[in-house]
Amino acid sequence: VSRRWVGWALPGHGSSYFDCGRWRLKGCLNVEGHRQEGLLEPMVGKIFVRIFRRSCLRAECPICYEKWAGKEAGKIEHRLKAWGGGGEPIHVIVSPSPRDQFQLSFNELRQKCYSVSYSSGFLGGSCIFHPFRQRKKSKKWYFSPHFHLIGFGWIRGAKSGYRRHGWVVKNAGVRRTVSGTALYQLSHCGVHGKYHSVTWFGQLSYNRLKVPPKEKEPEVCPICGQKLRTLWYLGPLDLPEQEGDYWFDL
Repeated sequence: VSRRWVGWALPGHGSSYFDCGRWRLKGCLNVEGHRQEGLLEPMVGKIFVRIFRRSCLRAECPICYEKWAGKEAGKIEHRLKAWGGGGEPIHVIVSPSPRDQFQLSFNELRQKCYSVSYSSGFLGGSCIFHPFRQRKKSKKWYFSPHFHLIGFGWIRGAKSGYRRHGWVVKNAGVRRTVSGTALYQLSHCGVHGKYHSVTWFGQLSYNRLKVPPKEKEPEVCPICGQKLRTLWYLGPLDLPEQEGDYWFDL
């Protein structure tokens, strides 16, 4: 493998922060306002507690990379939904020629991926780089750079294009669950300190498609609507070690 590929890794192969994965609590202590009974559990006069694990949301973190992937998948789905050009999102796999993968720099290789996919009928979308593939039997990873695209268009002339430039362009079909496809591709994408794991190009590039950021849902009590605040538990009982929302006696 050429030196230019040194530094690439899979998600979760870096270091974590000291508090990654630690249990955290948010909740609402307004028991006077909790007068609505729940369908599945008692809520009246109880405090609302949200239990979650602290996450740094970094791709390299061995503890938090799955939450990073989930957040990035949500951002991909949000941007694709903003496309107004019609059609349904498709998944395309683009593999460079052996000559280009060893002669071009990574930036040059990614730019050529954009060009090859666009000339094959892909209008634009997200681009996720994979430096490795996994062998089916041994499950071992081996160097095989390629790109996963999720966006719009339709692939045509892939065979004739291959004869010209040596790149393989494979249409994996229409995506019914964009976030699911993106999440899976991000789970074993390339991670590098100098490059983004996800980029956008073509008609969905940042300079062509302006999309408001996804609104973050406010964290409020489901009964009284008050904003959740950080809580600390100093009692003798063991709290559930599972992320979720709970109702407890004060």
